[in-house]
Formats: sequence, structure tokens, C-alpha cells
Amino acid sequence: MYSKEEVKETKTLFYTSFGKYMNKNKSLEGKRIKWMNYPTRVKHIYARLHVDKKTASLYIDLQHRDDEIRDLFYEQFMELKTVFTSIMGDNWIWEKNALNDSGLKCSRISIVLVNVNLFEKETWPDIFNFFEENLVNFDQFWNEFKDLFKQLED
Repeated sequence: MYSKEEVKETKTLFYTSFGKYMNKNKSLEGKRIKWMNYPTRVKHIYARLHVDKKTASLYIDLQHRDDEIRDLFYEQFMELKTVFTSIMGDNWIWEKNALNDSGLKCSRISIVLVNVNLFEKETWPDIFNFFEENLVNFDQFWNEFKDLFKQLED
């Protein structure tokens, strides 16, 4: 079991290391971005990273409080699913009704890497590669289709 302080220190080191690792990548637009807080620039659509003792995950959370608007965002992703999977791969989990880490209703599109551990540094390269590949691919998808979602936002 890890103390709160050990968990905090490990997470800080992990995300700091990952940030440095990702410095080599620019967005498709040629700009430097903070990959850990990917800037979708569409309210209520978030790309989130999660890592724990068993898995690493990338979530695309659609978190609008209005169920109808959130469903509209989700339906737009579903209409683009063929293109999404051609860019991102087909290992993604599509959940129209999910709960985010705060317990709020959301729709979620996610991918999970198993058999990795935040507290085992020898698994960090696998996690970094997993996050890098999926974030860079998401950046490609998002740069092509973000305007569709921006229109729904209004």
C-alpha cells in the first residue's frame, strides 16, 4: 500500500516525465500543446488521461449537463465512427451513458491498456507510447472534424 504522499509524488513524476516525453510532438497545426490537457476548444468535450495500478486509459468525455445536447455530440461521433476508427483504430469502447470520475453523467469513448502500473517505472515506456500514439491520432481526427462539434456547441 502506498501513502498519499507517495501516490502524489509518483503521479507528479509520471505526468512531468510524460510531458517532457511529449515535447517532441506538435499538434497537426504545428503548435506546441499540453498533451495531458488536450485543448479541444469545444465546451464539454474533454480528452483525459488516467493511469493506475492496473491500466492506462484515454477517455474522450462528452460532459454536457443537458442530456439532449450530450446525445447530439455523441451521435455526431457515431456518424464519424468509420473515420474515427480508420484513424484511431477499432479498440475503442463507446458508451452513450457513463459516469465520469466525479460521478456526473457523460458519454465516453475510451481505450485501455492493461497490465501496466503507475508504480512500476519499467511499464512507463509502454504507457507513454500508448498515450502518445492515441493522442497524436486523436489530434489528427480532431483537427479534421472539430468544426462540426463547434457548430453543435452554439
